[in-house]
Amino acid sequence: MFTFASGDRASGRTTTVACAAALHSLGEATISELANVTGLSRPTVRDRLAELPHLVEVISGAEHGESPTPVGGRPASRFRFRGRHGFVIGAEIGKHDERILVSDVAGRLLHVGRHHDPEPRSGQDRVRAFRGRLDRLVASLKATHGDWLGIGIALTGGVGPDGRISYAPHYPDLQGLSPAEAGLIFGDVPLIVEHDLNAAAIAEHAYGAARGADTFALALAWHEVAAGLVVEGRVQRGSRNLAGELNLIDDGPAAPAHWADVESFLPVVDAADRGDPAAQEELDAFAARAARHIAYLTLAVDPEVVVLGGPLAHRQALTDRIAARLHTMMRKAYPVKLAITENQTFGPALGSLQLALTHAFHALLGDPAFPARIDMRPLKSGVYEGGRDGIRTAAAVS
Repeated sequence: MFTFASGDRASGRTTTVACAAALHSLGEATISELANVTGLSRPTVRDRLAELPHLVEVISGAEHGESPTPVGGRPASRFRFRGRHGFVIGAEIGKHDERILVSDVAGRLLHVGRHHDPEPRSGQDRVRAFRGRLDRLVASLKATHGDWLGIGIALTGGVGPDGRISYAPHYPDLQGLSPAEAGLIFGDVPLIVEHDLNAAAIAEHAYGAARGADTFALALAWHEVAAGLVVEGRVQRGSRNLAGELNLIDDGPAAPAHWADVESFLPVVDAADRGDPAAQEELDAFAARAARHIAYLTLAVDPEVVVLGGPLAHRQALTDRIAARLHTMMRKAYPVKLAITENQTFGPALGSLQLALTHAFHALLGDPAFPARIDMRPLKSGVYEGGRDGIRTAAAVS
């Protein structure tokens, strides 16, 4: 990714970005290590790092237990990203759950937060509560981790071509509002608002079951399927930002009332797991609807893999039924490769954080394709420390 052939005549700016990208990927490195990774000369690497004093700091080799050189010289200096230059935030505002992730510019997670509110709220009330928690968090971070460089927010529905919230099924009072009118603007901090499934698809592509796939769908394991679509490496939104919203189709008889949300439908899944015949028959009907929508989506997009997401994606009683029904429906076409999300809880927030971090590097380095990566170890390990207001802060990772 960062290697230049000896015959390349890359611009100084390109080689600066290459050095920054290599260091961001490695975490820490010597001049020699960066030269090996980038294919650049050691003097060029040293000069390029000198152009980034705000992003790169020098650490003496002795601090890392390095031995002196064979001729008795000092250990080679090591360089690392100056994470405390600033931080970015990725958040999801859902029907009852709010999730907030924060990383510094080195990609190290500083905060993993989740807040659950079972009470029904208007969108405006939900945003006000979100802002209050975020204000407290930002105040504590600015003292230790520099400037707030950007925020990504995932919403069910997202923003239309006119810049207004086009479809907000959980919060109809936000529909038609601009992000500023909805209270989502934070001074001059760059803001990215994304459909929650598109954000989750970005996370799945970078850190989940869709790694290595150029074309895939992240589909809700639900009787009314909505999906985030990635085609040839790019999120597909359509002309109205409604691509993948198969749940908007009026598809035959109305579903039973208790299929309306996860909380009311979960007892059916639990009963089916216990072997209740009536519940199993109902789950069959639920899965058949889901499989039909996924089949339509699959033949429209022709993905390499369909990743099942959402709160029921890890319930095998449901996903096995979806897979079996889908296999039957697609027998004239091809077997559909199904996978289960690896980012079930924080997918939309993680995708939003990735968008914010990438945008921040675009501003810092002028490179819209900078390969910014987030250290996923705290999320993968589930190691967190408790905090106030239902907020959980990532523990230190050795």
